[in-house]
Amino acid sequence: MPHPRSQPIIRATAGLAVIALTVSHAPHASAQTESAPHADTFQTTVLDTGDTVSVSPDGAHVAITPAEGREGTRFTSVHSADRHLVLPGDLPRTPTARLPTAAAARTPASSGTGCGSTECHELSVRHLGPDGAPTDDAESMVLGLDSDVMEFAGGSESAVFSLPEGRYMLVTDVSDFTDPDADWHRMVHPLVTLDSDDEVVMDATTTRPVSTDPGADGTESALVEIGVENQAGSEAVRVSLQADDFSGLHTALVGPSAPVEGLTSFVASTWAHRDRAGELRGSPETVHLLDTVEGSFPTGYDRTVEPDDLATVAVDHFAQTPGNAATKALFASAPGVSGIATVFLPYDLPSSTVHRVEAGETMWSSAFGENRAMDDGTVSDVTALGSVPRSYEAGDSYTERWNAAVVGPMFLWGEHAVRSGDDLWFGMPMYSDQDRHQGGSVTDEAEVLLFQDGGLVASSDTGHLQASLAPGESELRLESRTSRASVADLSTRIEAEWTVSSDTAAPEGERLPLWVVRYQPRVDMWNSVRARGLIRIPLTVEAHPDSVHGDVEELTVQASFDDGDSWKRAWVIRHGADRRTALIWVPRRSDAEYLSLRAHLTDSDDNSVEQTIIRALRLSD
Repeated sequence: MPHPRSQPIIRATAGLAVIALTVSHAPHASAQTESAPHADTFQTTVLDTGDTVSVSPDGAHVAITPAEGREGTRFTSVHSADRHLVLPGDLPRTPTARLPTAAAARTPASSGTGCGSTECHELSVRHLGPDGAPTDDAESMVLGLDSDVMEFAGGSESAVFSLPEGRYMLVTDVSDFTDPDADWHRMVHPLVTLDSDDEVVMDATTTRPVSTDPGADGTESALVEIGVENQAGSEAVRVSLQADDFSGLHTALVGPSAPVEGLTSFVASTWAHRDRAGELRGSPETVHLLDTVEGSFPTGYDRTVEPDDLATVAVDHFAQTPGNAATKALFASAPGVSGIATVFLPYDLPSSTVHRVEAGETMWSSAFGENRAMDDGTVSDVTALGSVPRSYEAGDSYTERWNAAVVGPMFLWGEHAVRSGDDLWFGMPMYSDQDRHQGGSVTDEAEVLLFQDGGLVASSDTGHLQASLAPGESELRLESRTSRASVADLSTRIEAEWTVSSDTAAPEGERLPLWVVRYQPRVDMWNSVRARGLIRIPLTVEAHPDSVHGDVEELTVQASFDDGDSWKRAWVIRHGADRRTALIWVPRRSDAEYLSLRAHLTDSDDNSVEQTIIRALRLSD
């Protein structure tokens, strides 16, 4: 059975999916990894409504899949302080679906802190409908900018909040919430300064329609989001409305006309083509937009995208196992916007597509998962890959590929093995692809062992390890082994054994001098190499970033055509300090289907690694 702690979380509903990549990192490394939250452990929760929500630990990125029969439901996502709530639009704000870092829970309508030794004031909110008359088809929320206050009220022509003195963001929705096709009017007062009793009128007649033309014929919206974020207060606040399309959406700014410090609003959308079955599957082109407005919230919005406004990214999705499919999503952030919602679109494997993405200061990262359909119709996850954020230039073209072999260990940052004093943390992504996308996988077995001067100190079956070492200089041996033959054709077993010298470290931590060997063969989209005569496999040797290590003194590479039962030494040609090419002769009359690789490296400080990847590549005629 697959090891439950090493599984990426994938859920599929109505042709779309949400995915969470389970790859651990050192606890003190969070400052360096916040820019790639998709590579952390997302928390996936099924609400009482049946809707599935996946949220990153910092709440910056959210993916929502409505339950079957609830397609078209609109959702509000609220992030304030350490609380993250997802509110289905067809339910009153009492109850709400709260998503802390662990799991969902129900919260009362009022999450305020009360007034305590501080004076309270009343904030009265009058609700006017699109005809200008008072309406009880309205809901309001108040979010504190100076304190952790989150309160909701609705279902009446007016709402009264009793609040401590301070600054607040007020958000009001007017709609027939029971009808997913009804017009939705969102009004935002970004800065209510409450130092006495006050009244605010939220008038839906002031709203204007919101729309976007992506400039790509034949595409349909898969997700739209209208949001506002304030980063200037003591508590960061973000509120967004998510829907399938722009139909019926109206917005308005209420209150200050002058720019509000720390405030950024945004309109984001994802667009794709439908296949012949009417599903957003295998789209040959997708469009990903994120437009921001600094200091204000838009009263209506109308954008037409021109071809040169965006960057073009041509992408190939490779296949590890025949018959598997994939899901993929793009995550975005921008100055003033810590993250937006996303949708995972399904693809067959292998496949190609073109992403047209917002250029300039917008940062994009992606998450990709290979999965397989089960006999009962469910989707079983196999691997998950993620990229670090990057920006693109408008009008320029780029190429990317995902899931290319050889899949194996990789350093992403300098936090994979750190000794602080005599405390050691270790975590290595063992299933990263050739193009440096950090990866995780379902496994049949997984273990990490730590030895100090030959004695076993600690073990773990989670893919990472924490341990206390005896003080002083010693020899450490770290062994990481995983297998996944039941779920994948390639990299069915990966083993790495590192031997290093280590001493008691400074409190801020020292990186262990680990090495990995990474292979970059020319493969087709089935991850195959031609098995005729001589196989050339370029490779690089990489040291743990920020570690103190020696120079490479010896590197040997061996090849196996029988899944590791026997090994034959390859000829290794050096091209520089880090690059090599392994030359492997294919045995005559070989009917082997796979090539396995084993490498042994030693540096001038006697640090070493032995790394084995069974079925690293598929062989073709």
